[in-house]
Amino acid sequence: VVVDGNKLNIFDLQSYRSRIGYVPQDPLLFDATIRENLLWSEPGASEKEIWEACRLANADTFINDLPEKLESVMGDRGVRLSGGQRQRIALARAIIRKPEILFLDEATSSLDSESEKLIQESISQLSKKMTIVVISHRLSTIINADYVYILELGKVKEEGTYQNLSFDRGSVLFSMLEQQ
Repeated sequence: VVVDGNKLNIFDLQSYRSRIGYVPQDPLLFDATIRENLLWSEPGASEKEIWEACRLANADTFINDLPEKLESVMGDRGVRLSGGQRQRIALARAIIRKPEILFLDEATSSLDSESEKLIQESISQLSKKMTIVVISHRLSTIINADYVYILELGKVKEEGTYQNLSFDRGSVLFSMLEQQ
């Protein structure tokens, strides 16, 4: 792996990891309050930073609707929340660290359309503040991407802007869009 032309192994790994946020397809949430889940990734975060991360993740509205707000216990793996709410808490937990690079690994693949829309709105806002890498099979998730890489068997098969690839009849992305 190369970053800015340098092999990753020349970097201090802990320093590099501190600059990265990650939201997986199935996030691990603790049987604790929303606040405790958020502070797990950034223990020193202020109240203002917590609510800003929630706002950027489009989680603030549903949290404010909960009787105990940030003090609401989510249950084991977030069982008391919907899939979209769990994903937005995981996104807020990644955002609160203020990463330079945010990886979203199939973060919308199991969400309903409304939850996916909210996550995409968050991605749009966040892309002005950080680099976002979206890994997805769901093509609607990458429609606003600046640049797209199509991987096959671990190798880059195609790359380019979404706009260019989606109109190129010979591209893999064009074929994928046709199949949907």
